[in-house]
Amino acid sequence: MSKNILAAVYERHGNPADVSHVESRPWPTPAADEAIVKMRAAPINPADLNQIEGKYPIRPEFPATPGFEGAGVVIDLGAKVTNVATGALVILPHNVGTWRDAVAVKADELVVVPAGIEPVHAAMLKINPMTAWRLLHDYVQLQKGDWLIQNAANSAAGRAVIQIAHELEYKTVNVVRRAELIEELRTEGGDIVLVDEENLRDEVKAGTSGAPIRLGLNAVGGDSALRLANCLAPGSTMV
Repeated sequence: MSKNILAAVYERHGNPADVSHVESRPWPTPAADEAIVKMRAAPINPADLNQIEGKYPIRPEFPATPGFEGAGVVIDLGAKVTNVATGALVILPHNVGTWRDAVAVKADELVVVPAGIEPVHAAMLKINPMTAWRLLHDYVQLQKGDWLIQNAANSAAGRAVIQIAHELEYKTVNVVRRAELIEELRTEGGDIVLVDEENLRDEVKAGTSGAPIRLGLNAVGGDSALRLANCLAPGSTMV
């Protein structure tokens, strides 16, 4: 095993291409309650770039390693760790900085991934799919066959909403800005996919045969949010 790891590092906020670099660091040693996780996959999300650019109110201590999401394999354990075993594929907690070869993590903050899930998929489960799941469960108790509508449907969270809703047998109206996305999102399970235009309400009514839409998911704001709200049934909820 190498005595060093490579880690992405930034020491000030700015353009990620300008302020980020790769450093060699000592191989981590676990404290009694920690596990050493060798990274297998870590995505680059817009949120990661926003953090490097300093767009969020909570700032990291410098030098910092970016990466909010990631998955890896446990390769070493502290003396008091009993909740996870070496060899387990795990999802890492939010603020450890996943853009590195390996990292020491509090063992009780790790989520063990069930067998059969590939590391590259596990690495992207924590933020967008979990956001989609909570959007579909926390605000309205939807039943099979109920309709919801969302804009930004081609975003990562929007695609997760489509696929989870499809599995739960909810019906989705998916609003996008470009017509070339329509067939793609239909293939992923979207029941109706429409371009965001002034006549959106009429198109939604025609496509759903006037069925009530109980939940609206707005990720855009402005005029798009108003058009989304105009499609909702009385007593519905927009998030």
